[in-house]
Amino acid sequence: MNERKFGWTEKGILGMIFSPLGAFFVLLGLVLYSVGAGHSSEDPMMFLYVFGGMGSIFLLVGLGLLGADVHRRGVMRRAVNSGDYVLARIAGVQHRVNVNTNGTHPCVVECHYHNPDTGEMHVFFSRYLYFDPSDMFTSQEVPVYLDRMNEKTAFVDIDAVLPKVVLHR
Repeated sequence: MNERKFGWTEKGILGMIFSPLGAFFVLLGLVLYSVGAGHSSEDPMMFLYVFGGMGSIFLLVGLGLLGADVHRRGVMRRAVNSGDYVLARIAGVQHRVNVNTNGTHPCVVECHYHNPDTGEMHVFFSRYLYFDPSDMFTSQEVPVYLDRMNEKTAFVDIDAVLPKVVLHR
């Protein structure tokens, strides 16, 4: 079984930046306090409060964002491991022009699935692909793994309908 790529979102990346930054400032505030900063009357405690407070805010926000993205990845992993999937029809490839990585815009594959039980049409999007896969699909349908506990969570297994791609830049 090939390794699935669940990817990190902007929340997880911000969490990876904010958490260590906040931990550094909290630790710096504690070290400054332990070496005696703020103990004498002419040393303002406000300096330590700002270090500790801002560090705590960054740490808590970073851990929250990181935890949300780790949770999202875990739910997607649970959906894949459950084996419950539907075959969605590939509708097209879209460039995400609001995302810019190294001067290029990634693509996502749009997939449609019509649920015959409810009559609803579901639209799913794949992870970011940093190449245009329009002419590479080996099938017109892609497996979309669904989490039966949360119907809003799905994982589009785009790698199942693409050959092994080696990018040369």
